[in-house]
Amino acid sequence: MGTRKKKREQPETMGGTTAEAAPENDSAGLQAEIDELKRQLAEKTDLAQGYFAQLQRVQADFENYQKRIESEKARIADSACETIVSGLLETIDNFERAMSFLEKMPAEESKGMLIVYENMLSYLKASGLERIAAAGCAFDPHRHDAIMQAEVETGEDGAVLEELQAGYTMRGKVIRPAKVKVARLKKIENEDNKISKEE
Repeated sequence: MGTRKKKREQPETMGGTTAEAAPENDSAGLQAEIDELKRQLAEKTDLAQGYFAQLQRVQADFENYQKRIESEKARIADSACETIVSGLLETIDNFERAMSFLEKMPAEESKGMLIVYENMLSYLKASGLERIAAAGCAFDPHRHDAIMQAEVETGEDGAVLEELQAGYTMRGKVIRPAKVKVARLKKIENEDNKISKEE
């Protein structure tokens, strides 16, 4: 009986040793698997972040492209509008020259001509056309074209005396400068200079 008891105890002890060793092996294997999964997750996260950054760059490029296209379309439309309006400026000049003869024309004809002129001007103003102020203003080389000068004894040197042809801007851009006559002050010699010249 004593031997039987010993035999029974032996497998239990052995079984206890194997039961302890198995969880250690399993936890080491699980830890290795977790580490591998973490490594794979880090790789996939880096890859996803790379794709996301690339997508953001592509989206930013596309938005910039759309802005460039819109800007280019607006520039082309403005340029076409400027070309059309520039062609009509001579017609406006002719209308304004004809205004001086309106008094000699029959009332109905002169009224009709005036209505056509005013309608055309109001349409062009709505499109962004503005007349450049000239007479009485200081000469501005960006907005005025001086084609004549006149000496004056009083007033400001460089003031615009007369507008010879109207100038216009289109949405703030000069499409035709105003042709003007500009004042130039006479130089008045003082008494000392006259005396020294006479001597």
